[in-house]
Amino acid sequence: MSHFDIEFAAVTDIGKIREKNEDNVLISSDLGLGVVADGMGGHSAGEIASSIAVSVLAETIRKINRGEVKIPATFLPKLDPTERKLLMAANLSNAAIYQTAQSSEIYKMMGTTLTGVLFDHDNAIAVHVGDSRLYLLRGGKIIQITTDHSLAMEHVRRGLLTKAEADKSKIQNVLTRAMGIKKNIEFDLLRFPIKSGDVMVLCSDGLYKGLTEQAIGEILMENKALPIVKLCKLLVRLSNERDGQDNISAVVIKILPPAKPSFRQRMKRFFSRSK
Repeated sequence: MSHFDIEFAAVTDIGKIREKNEDNVLISSDLGLGVVADGMGGHSAGEIASSIAVSVLAETIRKINRGEVKIPATFLPKLDPTERKLLMAANLSNAAIYQTAQSSEIYKMMGTTLTGVLFDHDNAIAVHVGDSRLYLLRGGKIIQITTDHSLAMEHVRRGLLTKAEADKSKIQNVLTRAMGIKKNIEFDLLRFPIKSGDVMVLCSDGLYKGLTEQAIGEILMENKALPIVKLCKLLVRLSNERDGQDNISAVVIKILPPAKPSFRQRMKRFFSRSK
């Protein structure tokens, strides 16, 4: 866990036109985890895929923490323990979705994006596949930490589209990588130090269809004093008002300075040190 105090909030909304919400969000302050998954594939397959993604990820991390699941020594030994734990959990989530997809004709097109962040002392470790995003607001500047695995983003990288055009493009929904499509997939793993005052937003593409990166940054800056749940709801509501063509999900995370220990905690520490 982190040396900082970390606040989490999560909101998901069906949007204006969809009949189902295929997004799933999960936050766990005891694990130090926030996750967004945006499912696809008809016949409820999308919502099942995104639900498996977030629940298996969190459950696996919990089991590894308790020692109920062991990470094989051969599994990416060069990475640090938290990175190995997060990737192992993501791989098991993918395997669970793939298995479900293979089990029935109805689910065979099942897939989902996944963007999750796990905190370890003074670092954030993100796992990512698809076109959900992780943004970081620090010192008044917002940046996108993740890279979209989409055809539109491939076109941006080749200079065929600008980023603004890509977010509005017809090919924006075509993913080049997602969970559940293959038995083994490649996740992006990103690690960065956290600072007091950081605000992170994990979101499905429904959020940034309605709000540009700049708009998200401005909303976060202008509403710093809002309780985190209200801030999260505000982002989703404004995106829905401006677009709303898709399900909209957001997880907002605030990094706060460590809380001052209570008198009781200080006494406990004092006595445990003096033994």
